[in-house]
Amino acid sequence: MHSSYSTETLHRIGNENYNNLNLLCSLLLSEGYWETPESVIHKSIEEVLDLYIQAVAVSLCNTCNLLGEAETGYILGVTKKDMLGLGTKGQRDEELSDAAQKVIKSPPILLQLCNLYDIEKKDSLAAQFTNSLFNILLALTDLSHARNRDTGSFLMAYYKRISVFYNNGNDIYRMSEREVFRKINSEEFNATSLYLKTINRAAGEEEHQRKKDNFRNAGQLNHGNDPGDFVNRKDITGQATLNGSSLPRAEAETEEEVQADRLSELLTELDDLIGLSNVKQEINSLINLIKMKGIREEYGMPAMNLSYHMVYTGNPGTGKTTIARLIAEIYKELGILSKGNLVETDRSGLVAGYVGQTALKVKEVVEEALGGVLFIDEAYSLAGNELAGDFGKEAVDALVKLMEDNRDNLVVIVAGYTEEMRTFLKSNTGLISRFNRFINFPDYTIEELTAILTLMAKNSGLSIEEEAVAHVRIYLSTLDKLNTKEFGNARGIRNIFEKILVNQANRLISSTKPTKEQVETITLADVTNI
Repeated sequence: MHSSYSTETLHRIGNENYNNLNLLCSLLLSEGYWETPESVIHKSIEEVLDLYIQAVAVSLCNTCNLLGEAETGYILGVTKKDMLGLGTKGQRDEELSDAAQKVIKSPPILLQLCNLYDIEKKDSLAAQFTNSLFNILLALTDLSHARNRDTGSFLMAYYKRISVFYNNGNDIYRMSEREVFRKINSEEFNATSLYLKTINRAAGEEEHQRKKDNFRNAGQLNHGNDPGDFVNRKDITGQATLNGSSLPRAEAETEEEVQADRLSELLTELDDLIGLSNVKQEINSLINLIKMKGIREEYGMPAMNLSYHMVYTGNPGTGKTTIARLIAEIYKELGILSKGNLVETDRSGLVAGYVGQTALKVKEVVEEALGGVLFIDEAYSLAGNELAGDFGKEAVDALVKLMEDNRDNLVVIVAGYTEEMRTFLKSNTGLISRFNRFINFPDYTIEELTAILTLMAKNSGLSIEEEAVAHVRIYLSTLDKLNTKEFGNARGIRNIFEKILVNQANRLISSTKPTKEQVETITLADVTNI
């Protein structure tokens, strides 16, 4: 995404949001929340704020290869004091990176204090803090013309890491994952203008000016004591507003818009998966069919009778469980399911050892899955055994009945090897009529498997030398059909990756303390014995 902001505007946005953060810190200071941390940290709250902003910004730049002169100038221009040594001559990149990582891996003390304040005062400082910090980071990515998948992934991962540190029990005061996703993918993220636009719509010009002045005066930030405040209320448009909050809620969102946003997120997650092109195509076709069903109903046309239950066929490790999780959430956003949860089970979770107990066991599992997807792996193991004392058939019979009883709020996905699943479906006539959508999960190609290995390494902060990748390709090409089935596709790659880590550890630990570069690099020597 190319930024529509000029360099000057991006610097201004950064500074405005830094000032917002300073106001929040001033409020924490004046209310006595900084007294105890300061006695331990021995730094002022302003110094800790600068250090934290610089550390997160540098980590973003290092992760996405952005840190240049322009980016350094922006970071130092937004903050007041160079706490990280970003502008220090002779500061090595790895020293700077280590210092930044040390800071962001520690609990975010300022965010925690904001959360504590919110719990006691019923306010929204944590959400405001998060929002302003993200605006600073987004301005940085736009300055670098780097609003892309890499920066988006970093910011979402960063949000998930810090969001666990604020939860005051009321979602109205939180900046949700959905809001962060929208912010990252939106060209408009200037918190001040959005905040003022919300207030202006909710109140007259005089009230607007009062709110504006209060937001700029940390000592007068509203705490919800004034009956005229818009704390946890509806404004004249019906949009929920936050007291003094700069959350991006300038436009009221309908339920349909929220669902569309979440569906877009899920489809992006689906598209980002390596391989599975035919699976993705099948799921997109199913989604289009469900949407068309809704349109037909709007026009009063005869209803389409769709079955949402599915059969997944293929070898282990081909992504069946991952796709089932996505389907559960996608069905929820499409209105097919009420919760979108996924319950995984197999024969052992459905079959009991005594007469009459199996049906009860199946009922318990189905009740747990209501509102979502029940995913039964190796479902074929429930059929085909005629030995006395085997209650697989009882489990299948109970399942078919419960599927019918809960057809409006339960989706069942059964998975297993292709031939075995055909036998399973023939074991009960009720199964054949309910499972009419088959999705085959092919084995990953060698290129896809090596891409998965490279991604696993990247997610662990490692890089793999091309010679090592080439060696893995050669190894994979030597597997015959039987070995490939036993290898387990992505599971097999996970096993290889773990062996590689062991090999690297054995190689490096025998010498003197390895350098950071050595620890970050997987070499040919690490993959020769996999």
